Amino acid sequence: MNRLIPPPSLLAILLAAFVIFISAPTLEAQERPINIAVVDLEVVVAKSAQGKALQVRLQKIKANSQVEAEKQGASVRLFQRKIKETGNTLKPEELDDLQHTYEQAKSDLRQYQDRKQREVRKIQMEGLRAIEKALKPVLEKLLDEKKIDLILNNTPSVVVMVGARVDITNLVIARADAAASAGQ
Repeated sequence: MNRLIPPPSLLAILLAAFVIFISAPTLEAQERPINIAVVDLEVVVAKSAQGKALQVRLQKIKANSQVEAEKQGASVRLFQRKIKETGNTLKPEELDDLQHTYEQAKSDLRQYQDRKQREVRKIQMEGLRAIEKALKPVLEKLLDEKKIDLILNNTPSVVVMVGARVDITNLVIARADAAASAGQ
């Protein structure tokens, strides 16, 4: 009988010893309680300086777009009124031209509104990515300073209840604003 392979009980002991040896640093890390913090990123975006600046920028774009859309809408209504008031008195080709112009004005208005909505969404996404990028070092520093193991976003589908002791939202806002001020 070949004794190069140890008996099963010795193999199990060696395997168990190896697993314990490998996981020893993990066991030490597990000795302290897990520290979890929660941040409401929607509140951070709404209340941080960078988030407020993004909101102002988006509101300006929307307001300017609304003014232009109202002008184009007035033009559409003018063509519509002309068709209604003069449609019976116009020659068929004149009525066709007026209806074509009316349809083109409606189409232009829809395209303008769609283009502006896409522009607002794009600027919003870029702004949110910039805020996320700015928050990353803030959150990493808090992880280290507060010995936090896990930071969760306070969203209803993820976090059911949060105690005030683990909510770091206001701290994140303050640190993000301080970092943004220091970077300017």
